[in-house]
Amino acid sequence: MTLRPARDWCRFAQMGGLVASLALGSIHGVVLAAVLGRRQRHRRANEYLAAVLAAIALLLLDGCLRASGAIVSHPHLIGLTAWVPFVLGPLVYLYVREMTAPDPASLRPASRHFAVPLAYLVLLLVTFYPRSASYKLTVAGHNAPWFVSAAEIALLGYGISYSIATLVLLHRHRAHVQALYSNLRGVSLRWLLVLAALNALVWVTALVAFVVRVTGVTEAAAASAIVPIGSTVVIFVIGYFQLGQPVIFDTPAVPMEPVEVARRSSPAYARARLSEDDAAALEARIRAAMTEQRLYQRPGLTLAELADKVAATPHELSQVLSTRFERNFYAFINEHRIEHVKAGLAATDRSVLDLAFEAGFQSKSTFNSAFRKATGTTPSDFRQRATR
Repeated sequence: MTLRPARDWCRFAQMGGLVASLALGSIHGVVLAAVLGRRQRHRRANEYLAAVLAAIALLLLDGCLRASGAIVSHPHLIGLTAWVPFVLGPLVYLYVREMTAPDPASLRPASRHFAVPLAYLVLLLVTFYPRSASYKLTVAGHNAPWFVSAAEIALLGYGISYSIATLVLLHRHRAHVQALYSNLRGVSLRWLLVLAALNALVWVTALVAFVVRVTGVTEAAAASAIVPIGSTVVIFVIGYFQLGQPVIFDTPAVPMEPVEVARRSSPAYARARLSEDDAAALEARIRAAMTEQRLYQRPGLTLAELADKVAATPHELSQVLSTRFERNFYAFINEHRIEHVKAGLAATDRSVLDLAFEAGFQSKSTFNSAFRKATGTTPSDFRQRATR
């Protein structure tokens, strides 16, 4: 028996570790997908994320087979998951869309997002899957035909496009949330931003791996391992964060009389604008709610609650905040909270956090960020200057 060179043993050990990590990630993805698929609350969103996990698990299994060399002895396994990456971008986008939609039932059908993956699967069924084992080994080898690289480029462009669309959706979502809530803690869905950023990072990494492989900077196997390893990390991050993640627009509807329901659902109601006199009267009621009732001190104050207190609809309240105060709801309420803290810092020796929580802030970090943005200084520095 001859001993393997040290370099071969090192490479063998690294490959074994890669196979093990890919297998573990795949199993973990399947388990998480099964758990999410059984959750009844927000079922459609969970189904999208379960599909994401299942798709990644399939890709990790494929990577495991490649790393172990199983596809050499079973060539007909080659390409079975080639269509799967095309569904990842749409699935992540649809999951984020479902989680951030005020009324998920009104969303456009999701089927159109899967036209490209379906077309590619049909193409594979017609042109590749029926081919011989030797042909598939050639395609999977170092001298792959041109159309393999073309398909990779199309996939990268498709995936990155959906990643950008997901990030744009989250940006719009943040503006919408600020129009409804005075505190973003528990409703900002920071987890979705983490998911979207990880998704974008995997696609960018895939692009880098493609360039590295094509230019021959490093071995093809090493470049190909980057994306599966990144996908494994995504699986574990999703498992850690998602299971306890709340959905934002999950407040029970306030019962209304049938006539009121019909009135609010009419197009005329959606386009209606207050007259100048009505807007001025509503502005006065809003100011009284802030200065006399100090409603901003309610940590969970929402646009709908304030609208109810000032005898207006959320639409009318938003209109007046936008046209007369030139603020969205979040900025308007937190402006009053900052003024409350500033007055307390100048007139008392109470602790900063005590004043912040009394004003309606829910966390130290949120308060500090808002205070610095509004005043350009820290609460301690503000107090020192105000008490000189």
